[in-house]
Amino acid sequence: MSDNFNLDDLDVDLDFLEEQLKNMDIGDIDLDLNVLDDKETRAKVMVVDDDAGTLRNIKSLLEGMYDVVLANSGRKALEIIAMENPDVILLDYEMPLMKGPETMRHIREKRGFENIPIVFLTGVNDRAQITAALAMKPAGYLLKPVNKDKLFHTVLDVLNSADHDSIY
Repeated sequence: MSDNFNLDDLDVDLDFLEEQLKNMDIGDIDLDLNVLDDKETRAKVMVVDDDAGTLRNIKSLLEGMYDVVLANSGRKALEIIAMENPDVILLDYEMPLMKGPETMRHIREKRGFENIPIVFLTGVNDRAQITAALAMKPAGYLLKPVNKDKLFHTVLDVLNSADHDSIY
């Protein structure tokens, strides 16, 4: 990946990002703008959720900055993960047939994919479920409906942490 890029080539709303950065305390966040590079080199985010509305919403929020791949089940995610090779996975915790924790376990068992950062998504704000999810050591945890600013910050933070091998 080239260290030099032209800001005019970025397909993002720079005014929005600038406003968000002004409102954040970013003193101890290591921002790597390379994750926002051109379409050939920008990061790939896989979103796995059984709810079509959630998939559409998260895709619309992220597609200006990242390549977004969608899967509507854990099984589908496992089928396409090798083809897509995502940099981060946003994974619904509660899905029919194969729940998020089981999907995460299968991903971790796949050679070459054991270190992909996984962020759990859930609509359940239950202390026991959150504790169980965090015990699996995901890279993050987001409540649905997803807050746009929290989503952007979490994905960027996870990608920067993964680039510097500090998650696992």
